[in-house]
Order: sequence, then structure tokens, then C-alpha cells
Amino acid sequence: STQKKAEGVLKEAEAIRKAERKETRETMEFQEAKEIFGEDLLGPEEIEKTWGFQPDAIPEIPFSREQLERAKEMGQMLVLRMERTEEGKPMSLETMINIVQKRWDKEKKGQLLYTSDKYKNWKDRTGDDFSQKSPRSGWALVSKELLPESTSKNYIEQTEIIIKALREKAFKDIEIPEGYEEAIQEFEANKNRLTKLLSENWQQAAKELSELKITQLTRQSIQETAYDLAMYYDANDKRLLPNVYTWSLSLDPDGYLVNLGNFDSEGVYGRRWRPAYRDGGLGVSLSRRL
Repeated sequence: STQKKAEGVLKEAEAIRKAERKETRETMEFQEAKEIFGEDLLGPEEIEKTWGFQPDAIPEIPFSREQLERAKEMGQMLVLRMERTEEGKPMSLETMINIVQKRWDKEKKGQLLYTSDKYKNWKDRTGDDFSQKSPRSGWALVSKELLPESTSKNYIEQTEIIIKALREKAFKDIEIPEGYEEAIQEFEANKNRLTKLLSENWQQAAKELSELKITQLTRQSIQETAYDLAMYYDANDKRLLPNVYTWSLSLDPDGYLVNLGNFDSEGVYGRRWRPAYRDGGLGVSLSRRL
């Protein structure tokens, strides 16, 4: 009995030591990231400012210092996204509006999402996603501007620009993470077939393109775009994507690929296009996850 008690005390002490070591490591990682990014780090403090709650735990930053420094050079910000609110509700577009809009009205900060019809248009365009779908939790590196050369490109051509940015900038002289290498290979293996599919069955092409690993790893969902824009605006009083659109990985109920942008005092605007479409104001903001 005495031995069991002693073992219990030792186990408890070891658990406390482990927790302290983890907390110290996370604090050091977080402080390092703060030094690198400054106002371009949107973490727990910014989550509390915008969404009104502190995360229970800060997940480990999955990027190396070298990757973070490279991301800063590329004009990216580091964002901690939350899938759910403090009450456990999905951090959906509807939830985001409910949290920030009254305060933004008082502070005369304008709208989060453009609406002339009490969000009916958004609900029609997004279906159940409006109230149910959330950003994917965790840290992401997000470009504050569209990737150069990504405008006036169709969805497949934009993906080629994303891969070029990964190879020539993000991971230049750094080993490409295995998941990214696999995602690039999957795209290359399917590129010709998908290009043909654009004119044969654009809805099937849009669905397959949205599901590609490279798309899931490097593009925002519309929920993530709205989340990122709201946080950055609240933290720095500056609207990103003020006159351009970024093409997301999200499909609307009719199978179109949705893009968001043109963020001004009336809010973020949403459009939708077939994957073969090209436009001078439509590009892609690189959003990297691990």
C-alpha cells in the first residue's frame, strides 16, 4: 500500500514535469514565432480579441524556424484557426457574423460579409455550410496578398503556380515535407486528365480538383478565408484582399468553385466560377498547412 502510494506520487510528479517541459517548449516556440512575425502572428490574444474566448490549449507550431522565416520573407502571416467556439459550436460563417457584427457596428468597422438580403445570398450559395462548416483547427501560413502570376489563370494553372511557389520559394533548399511531395505527384499524374475534363464535365472536374491533396494543403476554404480576414482586420485595422479575389477549395451547392475577396467596408464579397474560368482580379492566396 505504501509502495503504491509512493509510485502514485512519482507518477504524478513525472506528469507535472512533462507538462511543464511541454509548456516551456510551446512558450519558446510561440515566442520565437512572435519575434519572426510580429503583428503578422494571429494567435491566442487575437482569437480572444476577435472571437471573444481564449483557446484551452495552444497547439504546437508544426513549422520549423527556417520555414517560418521563409514564410515571413514571402509575405505570409501565421494564423491559429479554431474549429469551434468556447461553447463547442462550429465556427461557421453564421457563427462568425453572430460573434463580431454587433461589435463591429458599434466600432463602425463595417461588415464582415457583404449582404443586401440578410445573408440569404450566402445561405443559397453555401447551403448547410453557412451554419455548419468550420475552418480546420491548427496553425496555417497564409499569404497576405495573391501569389504573383496567379491571376488570369484557370484553377489548374493556379495550382501549377502554387507548386512553383512551393518549390522555388517556400521549400527552396529545404526538404519538401513528404505530404507535399505526394500531393504534387498526385496532381502531376492527374493534370492532363483533369485539363481534358474541364470541357467535358466541369462539375466533375471542380469536385476532383477541390479534393486533390495539393488543394487541401494549400488553399483556404471560404470559412478559413473569412476567419483569416476578420482576425487580421481586427488585429491590425487593415483589410487584406481589398480589390482582388482568392479562389478557395470550397464548392457551392451547384458544383461551382467559390472565391472570396474585395474586402471593403461593405464586407467580403463572394463569387463562384467554373474551374476553366480566368479573370484578372482572380488569383490565389497560398495557405499552407501541415
